[in-house]
Amino acid sequence: KGVDVNKDATCMMRWFAILIWPYLHNLGYTHVMRLDDDSYIHSQIKYNLFEYMRDNHKVYGFRQPVIEDAVGVGWDDMVDKVLDVNKDATTQELVDEFKKDRRISFYNNFFIADISFFIRPPASIFLNMIDESNLIYTQRTGDLVVHSTVVRLLLPPERIHWFRDFSYQHMTLCTNPKCGHGVVNGCPQNGGLSRGVGTYTDEEWSAITGHLKVKVEHDKKVVERGDPPDRKCLWVVRYNTFIGAKDVMKCLKRKERCYPYLKQFLNSSEAAETSKFIPS
Repeated sequence: KGVDVNKDATCMMRWFAILIWPYLHNLGYTHVMRLDDDSYIHSQIKYNLFEYMRDNHKVYGFRQPVIEDAVGVGWDDMVDKVLDVNKDATTQELVDEFKKDRRISFYNNFFIADISFFIRPPASIFLNMIDESNLIYTQRTGDLVVHSTVVRLLLPPERIHWFRDFSYQHMTLCTNPKCGHGVVNGCPQNGGLSRGVGTYTDEEWSAITGHLKVKVEHDKKVVERGDPPDRKCLWVVRYNTFIGAKDVMKCLKRKERCYPYLKQFLNSSEAAETSKFIPS
């Protein structure tokens, strides 16, 4: 009762949230990187990402931050229960920072992680209790939420890396009648294309985003919800740094909820270089 009948999606969520870590560990892997088949890296990466993580003692890396409100009924209570049962699992400083805004998250359609962190306590204890709650199936609590919560609660900022030096795209288009407010069927609903710091000239970036808009407008479906064919997509564009839906853009402004947390990942030189990519 109450279990999600759409098992394909929820089983995938459980795989990336819970099962992937012991499975890959048992195969002898130390690190894992996810790149979905509808994710795209648009600029050259001139170094080994895994070596960077190891050499700089990073445990978890992400590319796009996001505000994720769809956590499911009972998630917050369950997280508080896990913290109450495991009082020594983390620091009060990390708990307080997390509770300032629980919804700050990491899009994990791209991530890179040290597997050992997730298979050992306290992370493994957290994951077991999350799995036993069955919220992934009953509430469709996603792997994005699980990753973000466990990482934010258990890792200090210096062990987390925000990759910003390559251009990355993951964009979910609405393909059903229940699009979000103002979203036309076939248009961006989540995610988008993020420009890497130091990649492309403004002219090159304009050409890339222009091609993306033309392609989406050409391919979009308007039949299911009855949207007129000439109704254009609503694109969110931020200062030649991002194009897509609203959710990622909300984290790319100094005055928005994400920035006080995200700025912990920037040293002084990075903050100066990245300033135009996180506009006010």
